[in-house]
Amino acid sequence: MKKIIVLLVAPIMLFGCKENSALSDVELTNPKLISPEIILSKHENERGRSNTSLVVYLNDKNNNSIDLLKGGVDLNNTPLGVQAEMCGAPYYTLGNIELVPKRKYIFNIRLADDRVYPCSIYSPEKTLEKMNVPEYHNMDSPLVVSWSNRNEDNTHYSLEIRNETLWEEIELSHQQAQKGKYVIPADLLYYINNEQNGDISVTLKSCTYGRVDPKFNGGSIKIMESICKQITLGKGDEPLGEQKGYQVYVPS
Repeated sequence: MKKIIVLLVAPIMLFGCKENSALSDVELTNPKLISPEIILSKHENERGRSNTSLVVYLNDKNNNSIDLLKGGVDLNNTPLGVQAEMCGAPYYTLGNIELVPKRKYIFNIRLADDRVYPCSIYSPEKTLEKMNVPEYHNMDSPLVVSWSNRNEDNTHYSLEIRNETLWEEIELSHQQAQKGKYVIPADLLYYINNEQNGDISVTLKSCTYGRVDPKFNGGSIKIMESICKQITLGKGDEPLGEQKGYQVYVPS
């Protein structure tokens, strides 16, 4: 599956951010009023610098976030603190969080009546550690991206190819992720980079899902990892030739 998005729409999405829920002023005892949204993420940027973060939203039916008037959230018995976004939405977090392979992360959400509702997730056996791409690549030929073999049944993998205005995300099958290699065709490189020399970024992503207590009104818990590399694209002396129509491009 491929997703093409023009980044000019991004500011509209940013202005639609969460707000502080009216339920922050109420002592809540009913878990059906809450949809937890828990994201533990680790990202390595194109300079090789890694950052790990944790965000826990307790969303109401309008997708606004709740700061429990009485109660709280802990991770493996360590209480989480509360911070607020620019739009005022509160979220629970923990500084200096680490993503450790093969660890069970249990988030206990305690409501005003002291009842606790757990959400849990197991981290993958191997974290994303390395992705291989060249620093320079000729757009006239396919681009080979490789990484350490993946074999996680509960984890989904994808590749994102991006320039300043366009991006495409390619969902990888279990077999492709396990093989540890994907070939990006030349016509896709030309399309993404508008047939010009320049830089693109390639990002390998993984998303692992866990279990939310069914007493909540839905919700999600996931671990997201990514590694980003920057590549300078150039063109050879000969034209690529007749381009395939991009709309018929299908990842292999």
